[in-house]
Amino acid sequence: MNFRIKDIFKDKYRFLMWLAIVLFSAYFIFLSFQRHDNYFSRRLDLGNMDQTVWNVLHGNGFTMTNPAGVNQESRLAVHADFLLILLAPFYLVWSDPKMLLVIQTIVMETGALAVYWIALEKLKNKKKALFFGVSYLLYPPLQRLLLHDFHAVALSTTFLLFAYWFMIKKNYVRFLIFALLAALGKEQVWLITGLMGLYIAFIQQGTNLSVNRKRLLGITIASSSFLIFYFLMWKFIPQVTANGQHFALTYLSDFGDSQNQIIKHILTEPFLTVKTLFAPDRLFYFFQIMIPLGLLSIINPFKLVFAAPDLLINALSSNQLMRQIDYQYNSTIAPFIFISSIEGYLVAEKFLKKISNKNINRLSLRLFPILIAGFVLTASFLWGELPGEKESRFFYFTAAPWEKPVLDKIIKSIGTRYSVSVSNNIGAHLSQREFLYNYPVNGLKADYVLVQLGDPYAWPSDKEQKKVLKELLADKNYFLMDHVNNFYAFRRINDL
Repeated sequence: MNFRIKDIFKDKYRFLMWLAIVLFSAYFIFLSFQRHDNYFSRRLDLGNMDQTVWNVLHGNGFTMTNPAGVNQESRLAVHADFLLILLAPFYLVWSDPKMLLVIQTIVMETGALAVYWIALEKLKNKKKALFFGVSYLLYPPLQRLLLHDFHAVALSTTFLLFAYWFMIKKNYVRFLIFALLAALGKEQVWLITGLMGLYIAFIQQGTNLSVNRKRLLGITIASSSFLIFYFLMWKFIPQVTANGQHFALTYLSDFGDSQNQIIKHILTEPFLTVKTLFAPDRLFYFFQIMIPLGLLSIINPFKLVFAAPDLLINALSSNQLMRQIDYQYNSTIAPFIFISSIEGYLVAEKFLKKISNKNINRLSLRLFPILIAGFVLTASFLWGELPGEKESRFFYFTAAPWEKPVLDKIIKSIGTRYSVSVSNNIGAHLSQREFLYNYPVNGLKADYVLVQLGDPYAWPSDKEQKKVLKELLADKNYFLMDHVNNFYAFRRINDL
């Protein structure tokens, strides 16, 4: 399906789809800006991402300051989110962490267009296609993700949707472009592109390529993707980490201490694996990410195979945050929830049409879309982020803290050449510099120290932060610039 600007106004449904994308983008850009400006954003992870992009632009490489230490380290020590390198040129236009929030919102919301196209292709009905496109914009896990700082893998949500669209349209050049962009969002996305390659090679039918050429293309994509994942996880990431392995492997410590042990135990101890997958909190997690579309993905779950790597990682992880809808861990699962739900809707609709009783047939065909819309709207009300919804944080994020005027003034006065040690909720405002320490790290050595006590995300603990603060107040090398409520700002006197 070719896209031209002028075509938007020729088709009512396409126009409404674009209008919804623009309105939702504007809303979430506004609210994410408010969240950041009012000091609800975090050094972990908006500050980390911003510092990495800033370092790339300023010739410091793909690096950031270790959040738990004082050394500069490769961003690869955390994730292989090389998309951050591609974002550096945008900082030539506006060098601000809010640029990342703009990009994230626009890219993610544009994924609704791919959902619209896929639904239109499968269902052959513009109203239903528009319904699924708007449902994507209302999907709570994506809305909450947009208000959880910035993550490169969030962009992979849209890139995977467009990769899938071009895959089913057999436009393999564009498929490769979007698959590559998606995979650059995070290391395990290469597993998904590998599975797509296998789909092209052995399952997809009706292409213009010969069977042998199609199979060669798919196998090449799959083998390349799996090899890249292997080298990232077994070679490159371990080389730049202190303990020689990916930090997130500790979340799977119930299954082993290394990649090989984890894979071996998952395969050889099926009882433990199945027991973990069917634990109550895991089942609720599966329910919560599928119920916003009426559990349609269960009707035709085959396309959920593409999401299997992340579903398995999230379900087996000891990190409970990975099974909540607030974070980035659902970024590469959401596309296939929608794709499988669209196909599930088609299967259900065909079944309803086969019901012999014509009166039941007509009634069920009318009630079925209303039922699914009810699930969409109910889930949005319960977990969404629009004003008036039950768990919406609109008024929370738009409320400025008392310390904001003082914080704003001091932050603007600190040049990028100075090192800073700042608490988590301030870090993203001072991340455009080479040395950014996560207070209390280097709290008695950095050029500037900004402390906000009472942060629920205090690291490593509020007690430790108070301890270093007490030492700062007694240190003659530091001058107390300002103190408002729980906020303290210090400047090191020597060498400034």
